[in-house]
Amino acid sequence: MNKYHDRIFGMYKTFHGNKDARGIGLFITKNQIVAMGGKIEVNSEVNVGTSFKITFI
Repeated sequence: MNKYHDRIFGMYKTFHGNKDARGIGLFITKNQIVAMGGKIEVNSEVNVGTSFKITFI
């Protein structure tokens, strides 16, 4: 998270070597959640995993 925290929800951003990736999924997801009045938080640990917490108010 320290390395990518400011870019994780950016359009066309990918953080792995998969050539089929387009980098649009998290961007769209965050925009839809925010448009509905919610928020999304990310917690990630190297070699352990990533969790997303979505809250609708």
